[in-house]
Amino acid sequence: MRRRYIIFSVCMCAVVILAAMCYGSYLYSEKMAQTKREAEEAKEAEKELAQTGTSKELKVTSDTKYIVEIYNADTEDMVKEERTMPSEYAGMTRSELEDYLARCLETMKQSDVETGLADMKLISFSKSELVIRKTYKDEEQERGFMLKLENGEVVIYDRTGQIIYENTGIRQENLPEEEIAKLQEGFVVESEKDLYSILENFSS
Repeated sequence: MRRRYIIFSVCMCAVVILAAMCYGSYLYSEKMAQTKREAEEAKEAEKELAQTGTSKELKVTSDTKYIVEIYNADTEDMVKEERTMPSEYAGMTRSELEDYLARCLETMKQSDVETGLADMKLISFSKSELVIRKTYKDEEQERGFMLKLENGEVVIYDRTGQIIYENTGIRQENLPEEEIAKLQEGFVVESEKDLYSILENFSS
């Protein structure tokens, strides 16, 4: 009886060991197969990335939304408008569009100059949306004035010193030496507010 038990036990141990060896071999083969699959997938991904990934620049398409920001530099107001994409933008990359906008500024139409267009800048460039900011500025507000002495009198000219706006009636002999020296050279005043303030000081 004891002998049968020993034989049975030995057989059971052999079966367990064999089963464990088979299971271990199965796990090892599965792990190796998975590693191989992962390596192949990674290789395919690298191949696809090299062909169509980051090397492919974004371009303007018919599906790209076109947004124009109208910025008033004088009032600092901003208005956003969605517009139809200009046909000349189609197929452009970011760098191509930036170059195009720069050329447009250099060869600006007279109508754009008259409306006060001062700058065009690319703000955002993506597959879904293109944003360009157009900055407008009222040149009249920035014209300035020049004060000069003319025949012993303070005279108001345009900024270039070529066009006379007004004879002030303020005489040279009533001014300090330091002011006379500046007026003989002529100096620019940026705004009407500053102009009136200076003339008031000259008269006092």
